[in-house]
Amino acid sequence: MAKRRVKKKEYEKLDDANIDRVSNLLMGKPPITKKKACELLNISYNTTRLNKIIEEYEETKAYRKKLYDSNKRKPVTDYEVKQIVLDYLKGESMSSIAKNLYRSTNVIKNVLKKYSIPQHKAGRLHYQNPELIPEEALCEDYETGELVWSARYNCIAEIMFNNGIDKYGPIYNIWVYGKFNERAYQPWYELGSLPILKELGIKAKDITITNRLDLEYK
Repeated sequence: MAKRRVKKKEYEKLDDANIDRVSNLLMGKPPITKKKACELLNISYNTTRLNKIIEEYEETKAYRKKLYDSNKRKPVTDYEVKQIVLDYLKGESMSSIAKNLYRSTNVIKNVLKKYSIPQHKAGRLHYQNPELIPEEALCEDYETGELVWSARYNCIAEIMFNNGIDKYGPIYNIWVYGKFNERAYQPWYELGSLPILKELGIKAKDITITNRLDLEYK
């Protein structure tokens, strides 16, 4: 019979990092009291539930370590490559992807580097001064409907149409996905080519987390 898992309430602080901290404090010298442990987890004082929360966390931690150790000796599969690219371009962090696939963050980073996937830039977005696109990802000619990386918006965008040429080259009308979900204009040198998407058979519907409005291409 399947073991019943602990039900978690929204206000309870039962993220892995906090449970791990409390678990270590309970085993410390001197250990904290179970009442204090419940307070730190923001749960009602209930030693039986506290023990189940810690036990479940330790079991999951051991299981994850077992899978991680097993995967260290295995090459990255095609399925994992596709999942890494998809999740990262949707906005997931490297550490989150590594956790989900039982891989190290270095493995994730190496896959992204191998396929020239631009990295998310942390901190404040500098709209007027976007990051430079790596030379290997630069392309002047894009097709309608092609998915690209927008350096200005730091996310995936879709080519709508070529909006003309200035002294530096083509300007593209794009649809920006992610939290922006809007139409914009960008020069070719602020857009990154993502040929790996075609190789992996990834479409806009697979990678975008917001819907493009029902707009017609020019």
